[in-house]
Amino acid sequence: MEQEPNEPSSRAERRAQAQQRSRAGLAIGVAVVVIIAAVVVGVLVFAGGGGDSDDDDGGDASRPVANTNVTLELGEVTADSAGPPVTVGPEVTDGVIDLVGRYLEVATVEPLRKAAPAGDLSGVFDAAALARVNGPDRAALVDEGAPEVTGDLDVVAKPVAVTGLGDQSGNLVLVTATLDLDVTGATAAKGPPLHILRSGYFVLTPDPAGVWKVSAYGITVGREGGGIDATTTTAATTGAGGGQ
Repeated sequence: MEQEPNEPSSRAERRAQAQQRSRAGLAIGVAVVVIIAAVVVGVLVFAGGGGDSDDDDGGDASRPVANTNVTLELGEVTADSAGPPVTVGPEVTDGVIDLVGRYLEVATVEPLRKAAPAGDLSGVFDAAALARVNGPDRAALVDEGAPEVTGDLDVVAKPVAVTGLGDQSGNLVLVTATLDLDVTGATAAKGPPLHILRSGYFVLTPDPAGVWKVSAYGITVGREGGGIDATTTTAATTGAGGGQ
């Protein structure tokens, strides 16, 4: 029988061609696996947002504020990270709510109830921030110098939203907390009651002992009534990376 063109002339040639086809098929199979792996990794990175994470484990923190009618409540808890996802757990959110409550009691409630200077805020602010609170930013952060509130001190507070920030190693290094307060109290002065609106944010970082304190802030406050001569608005912002 006459041999067909390009037909292998021996068993050895046929075996060599079969091995060549097998190697080619293996190469194609490996390439397909690599492509699929790359696609899966890409989907995971996209879905993970590059290490960002929402956190639903913030707990259900709340705190009554002494000598007022308000209980501070925890709002939305979220987290972003430059590396692995981070968690803002109940131990952190509970501490944030407690700190905001202490701030409100020392900086607002006590001065208005006693018509006296505010007490020690070193448990709320770190040394650098406290220097500004006790200096150029005091009018924005502390409610002293107003007439004494003789009746009910009515406080409306929006839930405190908390956002954590993780570093490239997945360590929680910073927390921001929103502040939105509406304070009303009757004084002995004629006219409308004292009305204070304060809003903004606190930035909390841990000190060397691991205690979270306010290291930066952005606060705006407006006051009227209660014997104050005119409506006043004061704003103060300090610290890096605290924008909200």
